Amino acid sequence: MNIKDLETVGVPFMCATRNQREVPQHLRRRTDGRSLNWYVRLVPPKSIAHLPDGKQEFKKSTGTADLKRAKTIAAQLIAEQRAKWDRLAAETNLPQEPTASVLTSSLIENICARRLYQWMQLDDQARFNGEGLSDEALAKLQQLCQTTDHAMRSVLSRGVASSGWVDTLELVDYWCSQLGHQFTRTDPLYPYLVREFARVEVEAQGRVTKRNQGETADTPAPVTANLTRLSAMTELYRQHKQVASGAKHVSTTASIWQRLIEYCGDVPLDDIKSHDLYRFIDAQQQLEHKPWSMKYARSVVKRTLFEVFALARTQQLMKSSNPVDDLVLMPQLSKEVEASRMKPRFPYSDAQLSALLTSAWYDPSSKHWTGKMSRDLGARYWVPLLCMFHGNRVREVLQLVASDVGTTGDVTVLDLREEMEGEQAAMLIAGVKRSLKNDPTKRTVPVHPKLIELGFLDFVASRRQADGDNAMLFPSSLPKPGGKTPMIGRSYEQAYLRFVAHDLKFGPGFGNHSFRHQLEDRIRDAQTPGNRWPPGLAQTFMGRKRVRSADVGIIETEGSEASYGRGHGPASMLQYIKTLSFEGIVLPPPFAIWLAGKPR
Repeated sequence: MNIKDLETVGVPFMCATRNQREVPQHLRRRTDGRSLNWYVRLVPPKSIAHLPDGKQEFKKSTGTADLKRAKTIAAQLIAEQRAKWDRLAAETNLPQEPTASVLTSSLIENICARRLYQWMQLDDQARFNGEGLSDEALAKLQQLCQTTDHAMRSVLSRGVASSGWVDTLELVDYWCSQLGHQFTRTDPLYPYLVREFARVEVEAQGRVTKRNQGETADTPAPVTANLTRLSAMTELYRQHKQVASGAKHVSTTASIWQRLIEYCGDVPLDDIKSHDLYRFIDAQQQLEHKPWSMKYARSVVKRTLFEVFALARTQQLMKSSNPVDDLVLMPQLSKEVEASRMKPRFPYSDAQLSALLTSAWYDPSSKHWTGKMSRDLGARYWVPLLCMFHGNRVREVLQLVASDVGTTGDVTVLDLREEMEGEQAAMLIAGVKRSLKNDPTKRTVPVHPKLIELGFLDFVASRRQADGDNAMLFPSSLPKPGGKTPMIGRSYEQAYLRFVAHDLKFGPGFGNHSFRHQLEDRIRDAQTPGNRWPPGLAQTFMGRKRVRSADVGIIETEGSEASYGRGHGPASMLQYIKTLSFEGIVLPPPFAIWLAGKPR
């Protein structure tokens, strides 16, 4: 093809190099033969070259020697790294280099349709504006059509082996750049883009040739599309979810949507199709750092994506159907890989609980702690004990106020609820409200006698005296006012998980939920002949809706009677929870004695 001839009819073209015909862009292999795995190599953009983080190349293994799989993993690694560099450039107010987007079928359709429209529009201008086409110009145009048609048919028939393959890649890249797009040639849909581009080129030459022969060939209508982009849904969806969901769940679902934007680019909503979501989920399941499991992808991820697109359709921000409806099949993982993706939750052993209750966490004079955990000794002492004896979810404990502790008859009870008799002012200022996981979570249970023995009621009385009936039992749980995503108890949760992982070195699968599992094990162990718990009592005490299938017949589920009457009362529950054994655990001294060990 002659570049000047192409420019004569208004078709932009860029000279091609042939150095990328076989080696995928940004993918390399070690030259010393020590590994056959492909790895990604990226050079930082010039916009951050003067910064410390802008001097070092990005190199990371894809962990596979399979080129097809490596391309998918590499696309995600490249998108993530470029996003980091973009954020770094934005923070320093520097101009950014364009970030490569991820191709979608709708985007390919749009790019190629605009190419066909441009060919015909330019031909209209050449023929019907000004002086039209002379015999010489007409002959030259016909020669161009034949040359282009031959080259593109060669690409369609021979693919990579075509002599015009590399030239076509350069033409495709240049055309995309004219439209404001930048794609990597390792994108799994890039070959599809090249094929569709070549097909449209052949169609354009056919239409122009018809006109050269005096026949009619229509110019297609200008390409229009709904340009509402993925990012437009971020805040809309957050507002939709936070009406009925807790801050943690809202944050989780919002992060899933943000991952989709980072993977696909901030493309129009209508561009996303089911196979784009398939590729996205597959890429997230293949990540080296925090990969998704199939279980998570098929539940939380799929439901979140469906909700966002459904909200977009409801708000008339997209015209196409919900792409999740067509996501009939989901990416697969082997049993071994899926097992490695799961986040196990293990129960604490008595030895682990003793190690925790005698560790630096329970040393009131320890210099290990800074911030809120250095001041809120009540949280450090009581939260693990409440979780251990009651099997509470940690956030149920962290949101307790003094008025949640009272009496029913002769029994001291803990009222796990969302509402209060007049919300505490500090909670309103912080912009947070109490929440429970579900309806069965709302319950009134007896306070375990061992907690009373350790001084829990005196502690509650001191908090009530200090800050009133609705005083937070653990003040560190209140987030700072004005935070973007305020969450009750975040400081405690983060500090506790770090301590268990880094200081106690309990390993993965041990955290706040391990208290809940250890109590469930104790309840199972308490079931002896002639001493079985009544159906539903364990669920009421633990705030569970259903038992595991393995436990049916041991701690039986209730029937429809669970929906009527008052259920199991605190006095009845107390008689059974007294039978649970904690004898193998070394407990801390009573709270007043323990607190006296803190230097004044």
